This record gives sequence, structure tokens and C-alpha cells, in this order.
Amino acid sequence: MNQDELAKDQEVLVANLESAKRELLQKANTLAVGIGIKESGGEFTEEISYRVFVTEKKNPSELAPGDLIPREVQGVRTDVIMPYHIKDRPAVCGTERETLTRHRPLRAGIAISTDSVTYGTLGWFGVLDMDDSRILLTNKHVLYDSTSETTTTSKPTAQPQLGSVSTCCCCECGSDNVIADSLIGIRDLSPPTATSVDCAIARIKAANAGDISMVIANDATSTVLSVSGTAAATVGQNVRKIGARSGFTRGTVVHIGDVAAAGTDPAGGTIAIRTGQVLIIPDAAETYQVNDRGTCKFAFSNNGDSGSVILNDSDQIVALLYGGDEKPNSVDITFANNIDNVLTALSNNGFQLHLSASDVDRQGVHHRTPFANREQRLQPAARNFFEQLRDANRDSVLQELYNRHHREVLELLNHRRPVTVVWHRNQGPAFVAAVARASRIDRYRIPFAINDVTREALLSAMEDVLRKHGSRELVADMDHYRHDVYALAHDGQSVEHLARLLLQRGLLDSIPLDAIKAAS
Repeated sequence: MNQDELAKDQEVLVANLESAKRELLQKANTLAVGIGIKESGGEFTEEISYRVFVTEKKNPSELAPGDLIPREVQGVRTDVIMPYHIKDRPAVCGTERETLTRHRPLRAGIAISTDSVTYGTLGWFGVLDMDDSRILLTNKHVLYDSTSETTTTSKPTAQPQLGSVSTCCCCECGSDNVIADSLIGIRDLSPPTATSVDCAIARIKAANAGDISMVIANDATSTVLSVSGTAAATVGQNVRKIGARSGFTRGTVVHIGDVAAAGTDPAGGTIAIRTGQVLIIPDAAETYQVNDRGTCKFAFSNNGDSGSVILNDSDQIVALLYGGDEKPNSVDITFANNIDNVLTALSNNGFQLHLSASDVDRQGVHHRTPFANREQRLQPAARNFFEQLRDANRDSVLQELYNRHHREVLELLNHRRPVTVVWHRNQGPAFVAAVARASRIDRYRIPFAINDVTREALLSAMEDVLRKHGSRELVADMDHYRHDVYALAHDGQSVEHLARLLLQRGLLDSIPLDAIKAAS
């Protein structure tokens, strides 16, 4: 494939994608439309196309003339394909590359687990904006489960022991193996539509935070990968990854955008439309193979690689790997989430973060951790202002309100479109980020307006939409505490001042002296 030509073709297709969707989604049989490499006879060609997912391929004679998928749309070829079936592919053809070796210093590409049965891959590292703590990125189904919901339970995250995962439960591996505590897992892949991310983060323990090698590597491969930033995936581009199951593999992006995925029920489950997907096939020279229903197929990934980050040739993260396809193609297909969608989903749930970049010294040794200077790298992370407030106010009115409503509010923000739209249009994520920044940066003051949207305007808009879509219990508490909330919005430019206002209004029980000093 000529990547330069494909990139130019993609620019045209992306510019016209919405109008192409409007035309194609009017067809009775059409489910989703994306951009990618055209398939023919189970093989991928070198032609870029609009890939049109249909409920089933029918003989043209069975369709009304208006429901036929045209061979071309806006001068671009179409490719009619059936929904994918995304599942694990645990069997291997040939040499097993699985590695459960304990690594110190920590690095990406190693196995991590929170139970005694399964494991996934530590994808990469970052810094949480709210407190500058170091986090690791992986999938929700690696740290939690495969349910389509957002989970904020804290679970010990460990490296499995040598040998078999079944010998190691996180809480039985010994303190040396427990490296982090999970913060949040987000998975929304359920029908009929989905924001389509499977992601999770865990806060790295202070004992390990200064012992991180900012590379992707494990003992299944001699290859070491660096990270320079993030970027959007491009159809036809070369990509790479290192996972705990298949090690180092090379691949090619064959699809970006919407994908139709069939339910797991052979009798016919509801089809989900997954947005922001990046689909990858193995490079022509890749030797790794999986056993797909008795057939050996070359593959870019396997079960256990979930959570790996996928890099382009410029060492930029383009996607987060989470699954594969059993559709009868000549090669296995890997599914991944667009990395921007992953970061947006985490930010929308109150966990705005920045992924770190590797730093190479003159000897080629990768050693830098996310923090800017050596003193920060070596010092254990202290509890931040919000953590100290939380610990001192576990029985406060504010904590009770949080426990009562935070799951519902997060669900509405992420999955009820009218609420999501109001939240974003009124700078909700930006205000959350500003509060988080004020908690860690001296002299920073929380703005009263962002992009011409005031705090009061945000609250008013959210109050209106939550009254329409929230539960009776949520609306009742909104009515009871609305004057307190608007008073906070009207005043207070620092987290210390906001905490004092909460204390005055009886919503907090106390403010620890250490927290005041840290915030002042």
C-alpha cells in the first residue's frame, strides 16, 4: 500500500463522510459506515473505500431499488460487509510468547491482573491532572469486568507471579506484586449505539512511582518502544505494539470510524454500532498466529494483549487495544479504541489526565518518569487536598450526597445525550479541570467564566436538563441544596475558599490543617 496516497484519499473521504452517511444510512439494510481498505474474497485489497455494514448480504433481486448499496458514493468505491464478531482468541498456533515475568522497574507491555483468573497488559503511563499522581492505562475488562458500565471501585492491581495467572490472586501475591489501585473503569459497548471505549486507569503506589522505566518492553521480545505523544490513526499506516501475550507485533490500520458488531448469541443478538474504532490486521511479514476455530491465522494480537497501546511509526499512541474478530477473513482483525475517545471518556468522568512521553538520554537509556524534575520523581506522592478532605469528611453531608448520586450523574453525563450535550456546550469538563488545577498549582484561581460561559450559566443549564432526566431523589436533593450550590458558584476562587464555604454551610465536617496549608 502506498501510505501517502492512502492518506490523501482519506482526507477526501473524511471531509465527505457525513454526507456519505446520510445517503447510505437511508438504505433499509444499512447499519454503519466507516472508512477503510476494501475487502474482496476475504482478502484486503489496496483500495480505500466507504465500508458499509449491513444486517445481511442479500441478492440484489431481494432488495427494493432504493435500498441497493451503490457501487460508488461521491466517486468513492463502497465495500459492503457484515457485522464483526468481537471475542477473545486464546489458542496459539506455533510458539507461545506469553510472559508473566515480574518487572522492576515498572514498564508498559507487562502483564497486570486484579484476580486469579485473567490478565491483560499495562498499556502506558500518565499523570492525573487533579493531583499529579502517576497512573497506568489499560482496559476496563482487565481491571474490572466486561459489563457495559462505569465502575469506580478501588481494586489492588498486581503483576501476576511467574508461571501461571491461576497461582496468583492480587491480594495473595505479596506486597511486591501489588503495584497500583484502580480508580475507574469505563466500558460502553452495548447496543444499539455506543461511545465505544473500554478503558481503565489505576493510581501507581508511592513505593513504585519513582521506579518506572518509560518504555514499552517485556522479556518476550528484544524490541523496546518509546512514546512521543498521541495522534489520530490513518488508514493504511504501519502500527506496532508490545503485549503480554503476543509480544512485539507489526500491523496495518484497515478501518477507522463506525463499526457494526454482532451480539455473541448465535441465534442473533442485538447489533451494536461502535464509534471511534481503529481496526488493524497483521503486517505481511508478521509471524504470530492464533487458532481461530481450528484455522491458523496470522494476527496482530491475542487474548492477554488487552490494554496495549498501539503506536504509529512516529512513536505516537493512536489507539488502545481491547479485542479481536472471529469473522472468516484470511487474517485476524484487532479492535482498538481511538485514543482521543479514551482520554475524553476519562475526562468526562472527572479523571482528566495527560499521557507521558518517553525520554531518551545520550546512551539511549529510557529512564524518565512523568514528572519534570528529579526531586519530584524520587519523592513519594503525598495525599492531595481532595484526598485529605475526603478522609476527614467520610460522614459529612457532602460525602453522603456524593455516595447517593454520583453513579446516576455519571451515567447521565455519559449515556443520556441531552445531558451530555449540555455538559459539554457549557464547558463542564473545562470547569472540572480548572478546579483540579487549582488544587495542585499555587496561586492558580478558578475562573468565573470559561469561553464566555459563567459558572452560574453552567449550573442553570445542568439544573434544567437534570430535572428532565434525573431521578426523583436527585431532583429532590437539587431543590434542597440549590441555594448552597449557587452560592459556591458565585464566590470562591481557590479550593481553600470553596472548602471553607462548604464548612460554613454544614456540608463538610472539618478541614484538616495540612490540607489548608497545602492549598494556600
